[in-house]
Amino acid sequence: MILDSHIHIGAIMKFDMSEEIVIRSMDRYNIGVAIVSNVEGVEFDSDLNELPPHFQKSQESINTRVLNFVKQHPAKLKGLYWIKPHLEGYSSKIEEFMVNNKEHFVGFKFHQYHSKMRFTDEKLVPYLNLARKLNVPFALHTASEEISLCEHVYSIATAYPDVNFIMVHMGLGTDNEGAIKLIKQLPNLYGDTTWVSIDSVLKAVRECGSEKILFGTDSPIDGVDTYEKYLDMISAIRTKLSEKDADNVLYRNAMRIFNLPSVDRY
Repeated sequence: MILDSHIHIGAIMKFDMSEEIVIRSMDRYNIGVAIVSNVEGVEFDSDLNELPPHFQKSQESINTRVLNFVKQHPAKLKGLYWIKPHLEGYSSKIEEFMVNNKEHFVGFKFHQYHSKMRFTDEKLVPYLNLARKLNVPFALHTASEEISLCEHVYSIATAYPDVNFIMVHMGLGTDNEGAIKLIKQLPNLYGDTTWVSIDSVLKAVRECGSEKILFGTDSPIDGVDTYEKYLDMISAIRTKLSEKDADNVLYRNAMRIFNLPSVDRY
């Protein structure tokens, strides 16, 4: 089985990822389960300019779209609540949404870069406290630019030892060495394989343990065949790691961290 811990829907800027493409892609490449969030939560463009008002959609609306999608495919999908802390911020409606939909939403998603905000910003505190209260993880973008550094995540993971944090990309645009060192130090800090080289993925497993790395892809960012880019990685994970370690990376870690039912259900 394969569980993709990092996929998207939504149309914003250069991205256009429909629900139909997600399901076609999962079926074509035998992806059993995926964790989905909505990129329409982007607050700033690639040049860190605030997106015009007609592009901005509320936290409630973007996550309701995910909810509707997940409800249509409950055996295949779970959702992450994409937060917009810069332009919208926290409200009690978020807790109400998460509690009412705990069967369908299994964590929070934050994009440091496209929200133009470091993870250490005080505006994140209410979201972090809610994650701790609900016992759900945070998945967030990490990269080489200062605003997206892995060190910001490490700092918060140290302050919130009872919340799990997934450093998506393990530092996009780097050799991943820094991320691997940080992941190794904290039991509640994890990495994913999205846009990470095969060598770095295998090194992360060796250095940090197979229970610390999650399979993720950003699918369908490059269309229905996004998974083509990951076939060699999947093969390497299955052939170069033990069966137990491969299963940890490909699905068991995500099932544990996102508190999913037994794999037998899928």
